[in-house]
Amino acid sequence: MRSSAVMLALLLSGCGTFDSGQTIGRLQDQGPALNDIPLPSVRHADVREEYRRLLEVVEERKLKEQIERRIASVYMLEGDYHQLLGVLPGDDGYFPEAISAYHQLLEKYPGADENAEAMYQLAKAYDLDGRDREAQKILDRFIEDHPDSGRLSEVYFRKGDIHFRHEQYEEAERAYQSVVAIGGESEFLNNSYYLLGWARYKLSDYDRSLMSFSRVLDRLMPEDGKVEKLDNVDRSLVDDTLRIMSVGLAHAGGAGKIDAMFAGRPEAAKYTWILYSSLGEHYLEKERYEDSASSFRAFVESNPDSDRAPEMHSEMIRAYVDGEFSQQVLPEKERYVRNYGIRSEFWQTKPADIKAKVIPNLKTYIDELARHYHATGQRLKRELAEDSVKASKAVAMAGEQRTSFLKAADFYSEYEQTFPKDPRVPEMVYMRAEAAFDGEDYPGAIVDYERSAYEFRHPEYGPDAGYAAIVAYQKQVEQVIASAGKQSDELTQWRSKAVESQLRFVQEYRADERSGAVLAKASEELFELGRYEKALEVATSVVSGAGTVDRDLNRTAYGVIAHSQYELGDYAAAEQGYRKQLDYIPADSEESGKVTERMAITIYKQGEQALAVEDMVGAIDQFLRIKAVAPNTDARVAAQFDAATYLMKLESWERALTEMHELRRLFPNHKLAATLPQKIAYAYEQDEQWASAAREYEAIYNSNASAAERRDALFLAAELYEQAGEEQQALAYFKKWAFDYEEPFDTRMEARYHVAYLYKRHNDLNRHLYWLRRVIDGHNKAPGSWQSDRSEWLAAWANNEYGDYWRIEFDRVKLRAPLNKNIPRKNEKLKNALDRYQQAAEYGVLEQTTRASYNIANLYGQFARELMDAPRPAGLSDLERMQYELVLEEQAIPFEELAIELHQANIERSWNGIFNRWVQKSFEDMARLNPARFDKQEVQVAYGEGIR
Repeated sequence: MRSSAVMLALLLSGCGTFDSGQTIGRLQDQGPALNDIPLPSVRHADVREEYRRLLEVVEERKLKEQIERRIASVYMLEGDYHQLLGVLPGDDGYFPEAISAYHQLLEKYPGADENAEAMYQLAKAYDLDGRDREAQKILDRFIEDHPDSGRLSEVYFRKGDIHFRHEQYEEAERAYQSVVAIGGESEFLNNSYYLLGWARYKLSDYDRSLMSFSRVLDRLMPEDGKVEKLDNVDRSLVDDTLRIMSVGLAHAGGAGKIDAMFAGRPEAAKYTWILYSSLGEHYLEKERYEDSASSFRAFVESNPDSDRAPEMHSEMIRAYVDGEFSQQVLPEKERYVRNYGIRSEFWQTKPADIKAKVIPNLKTYIDELARHYHATGQRLKRELAEDSVKASKAVAMAGEQRTSFLKAADFYSEYEQTFPKDPRVPEMVYMRAEAAFDGEDYPGAIVDYERSAYEFRHPEYGPDAGYAAIVAYQKQVEQVIASAGKQSDELTQWRSKAVESQLRFVQEYRADERSGAVLAKASEELFELGRYEKALEVATSVVSGAGTVDRDLNRTAYGVIAHSQYELGDYAAAEQGYRKQLDYIPADSEESGKVTERMAITIYKQGEQALAVEDMVGAIDQFLRIKAVAPNTDARVAAQFDAATYLMKLESWERALTEMHELRRLFPNHKLAATLPQKIAYAYEQDEQWASAAREYEAIYNSNASAAERRDALFLAAELYEQAGEEQQALAYFKKWAFDYEEPFDTRMEARYHVAYLYKRHNDLNRHLYWLRRVIDGHNKAPGSWQSDRSEWLAAWANNEYGDYWRIEFDRVKLRAPLNKNIPRKNEKLKNALDRYQQAAEYGVLEQTTRASYNIANLYGQFARELMDAPRPAGLSDLERMQYELVLEEQAIPFEELAIELHQANIERSWNGIFNRWVQKSFEDMARLNPARFDKQEVQVAYGEGIR
């Protein structure tokens, strides 16, 4: 019995040497090579047999249970061993006995503490035998029965593996999530995060998938981001994670997703750049070059201060280069230089070792950019020189050309700044000068041209650089004149420097064939500096010198003489200087035209001098003298134009018209010609040549003048045609104005008034009445802000005119027997006339109100008289006749009384100082209606004295 106990102890302790501690699937994942497997000192069957013998002698139940579990373990170890050796399995696999043994243990000892391990080993046996569904059921049972087991993380992990294997990704996700939820430092945690990410990727839940993958990087990635520090297992897991995250990011939205997901996670900072890089490389492998570049760009834009930003930026450029996106390559190289070059904050703040990494790229990119922009500017310059370039495109092309040259100059400058000891610096300085000059940066060009000429003294382009500096000074002077005028201190400074540069050129390169011309230019610059007396003295000595005459020198000298005398205010002498200069210039040359123009200006100035002493006639003579001396100059046009203006001031209309007509005939396209029609029309008008003035305004209306000018000209033409007696033409233009224009409102009302008036003059009553209504409606329907005293007067006038029409109609209806038929007709006309007169009076316009009041009163009086004078029916007896007349009188008296009342109201206006012909006519009618009061001479005399 004792020997059995000893063997039992030995077996129980020794049995552990056969348990490799491997878990489900572990042998498949990382099993040792077969030659590394230790051979057991005893066979598995012998061990099991020893255990069975012990069972026969052991009586303690707990010990029996332990022996039975050891037997099951030996079966498990034997299956592991055979599987590792590659022994062919039986029909039921490698582990049928182990599976049976573990099932028996679970059934025989349902409440035992060791059942968790037994259940785990049972699941492992099923799994290793390829029966993963049965393994899954056991694992589910384990989770339910042993929720507090230390193996729970591994159980969930193995359960997740089985579901993943069968593409049950939702169940796999839940299982891996359970491992994560348990937490701790489980050896399965990293792989669980990794496989959780895969499960979510398979479910197309890319955002959560990426987050799960990122946990692997959180846990494994070194703080400095250097993955090469990891061991092979972790490095492999990290590499696989980065690879699948790249694919996931491509599905989830690309590089923008990285910043959105990881910006708020400081722990991700150590590997975020790798995600951008990995995604970019992924896209590059797929030949999605634009997406690849965008990934690198996203990192650069989100992390501009990162030490890795230049590296990522260069990768972006590489993607564009590989994809042959030439339009993107150049801007990105430019951006690279701007972000990391010597002028950048990056360069100022980063240590030398970081800056050293960008230097090779900077040297290449800066040179490429400078030459590209220089070549672009030169190409545009050539294209602009061709006649085929449209004017509409020329301005934009010129701006692009200038920008290209200036950018080239800036990059040449940055090259020197970045690499000051580079042997190509002299070349770069000269090229910078050339680019700056073409880009109209003349100060910059001057500095670099003079460095090339006098500092580097390059044998090939030194003299050219010195001469180019002189030309650049001239260009700068022209720019200063254009911006600051000819009297600025800045201009004086630049001209002084220009003279110094000219003299320096002659001193350094005396043998150069251009030195003579430079000296001549220096003398001209002295003149430009305002040293006129000295310039005049030098130039005069040149033209009076003995010996062979140098025509070019004399031409220049006489020019200086004329210019100087001009500046000194001696315009007559200046004119003679220019005349002399013309002797040395070909008559049909462009220069001859310019000098002739200057001579014309001196004559113009003599005219201005005459004006200064109020000699207007003398000024006109000087201005018109240019016609003979310099007939084809701009000064001639301006002078003749001014002469015509001053002739108009002198009211010499015929002479002014002669000059203006000649100008218009000879120079129809000159800018001043646009103002001539107005001036000519005005001159005709002042000379009372109404028809000619009207035709000029008519021509303005038919021209391409502005809409406002044409509108006003049409109205003036209509007025002047009316004044000239050409009423049909006037009527046509007034009508056209009234139909075509709504504003100005007052002018439109005037046009309608004239149309109505002219139709009346031509006895076209229907059209007269139509236009009267247009006048009335024009005022009544206009906005209040438009209505004016004049429009109110016109509306009142039109109503009075309309009343006069009905007055005529009233007069046409005669009272004849039988009266009961004629009176209603007459009364209708009376009512219409009274209605219009009343409307006229309601405007409160004094003249039209007194007119309306008089006409109403007169109508009432006339109607009363006509009633009294109405024919009597024939055959009346004396009594009937008397009675009939009494009836008529009763009908007439109210009208007569109304007439008297209205005339009286009109007359009473005179008491307030208001008197016009309508008030006078009321006096006259009242003298007839009430002679006792109003037909007295002394009353009228007294009233007249009161008015005066």
